[in-house]
Amino acid sequence: MHPTPELASLLRRTADRIQSQRWGFWDTEYRWQDSTRCNCGLLVREALGWDGDQLSLRIHRGTWRSIAQTAYRTAALTLRDPLQQEQRCSVTGLRLGYVFAKMAEWGFDRPEDFAALEELSDPVILARLAEKGLEQVQRNSAMHVVLYMRELAGWIDEQLQAQAQINRLTQTLHKEEEVPVRQSVRLG
Repeated sequence: MHPTPELASLLRRTADRIQSQRWGFWDTEYRWQDSTRCNCGLLVREALGWDGDQLSLRIHRGTWRSIAQTAYRTAALTLRDPLQQEQRCSVTGLRLGYVFAKMAEWGFDRPEDFAALEELSDPVILARLAEKGLEQVQRNSAMHVVLYMRELAGWIDEQLQAQAQINRLTQTLHKEEEVPVRQSVRLG
C-alpha cells in the first residue's frame, strides 16, 4: 500500500457509508459474501462511484485476494503478450485491470492490500485496534470493518505526517549543507 491522503479519505467515506448503510435502493445491507458489497467491494465502489451492477465481478468466483492476483498477473501478461486477452467485467465490459489500476492511483497497489482489507488482517492495524480494546476482529462484521477502515485511515494519516516531517528535516539539512563558497580576488 502506498499511503495517500486520498486513500485515507476514501476509507473514512466508505466506513461512514457502511455504518449508515446508505448504498442505494438495492444495496441497503453490508454483505461479506458478495464481492460487490463486501469490505473491498464497497471500497472500490466508493472510489469509482459505481453501483453494485457496475462492479459485478461474477465472472470471478472467490475472494478479492484471488481476483486481485488474477488481475495483476493478467495485466503483466498483457504487457508482455498483447494477444493475451484480459478478462472483463460481465456488466460494464471494462477490463478488470482497470479497477485495480484505478485503485493503485488511490494507493491500493498490491494484491496483498486487498487481501488484508478483505480479511481485516494487517498486523499493525490489528495491534492498534487491540490497544483500543478490540481484541477479536471479525472480517464479516460491518462494525468491525468500519473500525478497521477508520484505524487504517488514521495509520495512513500518521505515515503521511511522518513523511512530511522527514521531508522538512531533509530540506533543512540540505540548506545547512549549502555553504556559500567564497572566492578570493587577487589584486594586481
